Amino acid sequence: MKKLVLIAVAASMVTGLTSISRAADDGGAKKDKAARHAELLKKYDKNGDGKLDESEKAAMKEDQKKHKKDGDKKEETK
Repeated sequence: MKKLVLIAVAASMVTGLTSISRAADDGGAKKDKAARHAELLKKYDKNGDGKLDESEKAAMKEDQKKHKKDGDKKEETK
């Protein structure tokens, strides 16, 4: 009976620690996303209103297309 209780407690502890670890990982992903968003605003928000209008979004998409094409060319030369 004591072994069963010990096993149950150990399993609960492992499950709890796994949950804590996953929560910490999610927090890091949110920070990375927020940092990326801030970088994009800084680069493309030309009028400084804190959001991207249609022309700013178009410029961002154009840069992404160019970057993707440049990346494809680099892979072909390898």
